[in-house]
Amino acid sequence: MALATRMVTGAAAVLALAACSGQDSAQTAQPTATTAEADCIPIADGTYQIRDGKILVMRTDASAVPEPAPIPDLPAGAVGWAAKLEQSFATGQYPWLGLQVRDGIAAVIGTAPGLAARDVSFITAKSMIENDPEGAEKADLIVNAMGVEGIEDRLGAGLTRLMMSDLTVSDCQDAFNQTLRVDDIDFPVNMAVLNAAELPVADMVTGIARLCSAHNIEIAEHTDSRGSDSYNLQLSRQRAKAIRDYMVERGVDEAVLTAKGYGESQPVDSGNSAEARDRNERTEIIVTAR
Repeated sequence: MALATRMVTGAAAVLALAACSGQDSAQTAQPTATTAEADCIPIADGTYQIRDGKILVMRTDASAVPEPAPIPDLPAGAVGWAAKLEQSFATGQYPWLGLQVRDGIAAVIGTAPGLAARDVSFITAKSMIENDPEGAEKADLIVNAMGVEGIEDRLGAGLTRLMMSDLTVSDCQDAFNQTLRVDDIDFPVNMAVLNAAELPVADMVTGIARLCSAHNIEIAEHTDSRGSDSYNLQLSRQRAKAIRDYMVERGVDEAVLTAKGYGESQPVDSGNSAEARDRNERTEIIVTAR
């Protein structure tokens, strides 16, 4: 599905959230105090993509990124790096943040007060993990699994539930299904390249695949009916391979992954509307026992 995106600088993003500083124009309706407090978040200079209210980092000015908050002194005892960072979150600017870690995957969890707060706090949490010597060594895939107050669907729900499970075939299939119901992996029209807007969901299914590497995992790509059968078959195969390559580059065992394209041969909606085509052009991930 094609979704409109736009690029803004970090400074422009701050202006867009200027309600807390009283910089709204006379023509702009004043938000409630709760909304202003939730959405007014400092952000580093850089280039960002805004997609459906989500801020995606494209490029940041390293000199403008603030130093991670210092980790407070903790009582003597066996306290892991994730617990230290969680305590730092709790005493710092983003008290809703938490961490869930398993097998090299760090899921940043919690319920943020707004979309901007979620996405900017994830940037901070990711930086803190990468700058922690033990965290950088033990968590090589960091995903944004946070929820937002007032929004029921959470992209990371499938992964975080899986991290607490026995990793059975059923557990893994449920995690993939739940994730792709919240956000499918969309490709630009007639292209087989993942764009920046799809990386959060691509990272999420990569994390699930890493945890489920005891099973066989098929990446199945489907197109709508526009174009010839042969063209759609080839395009779907290329898209499935692009997802497989992305997963392998991020630590999934290539031996467990199969990329298959089905073209337009397996529609789930027989209609010809834009909505029907959108449902038919989809990614499915299928888990089977080895």
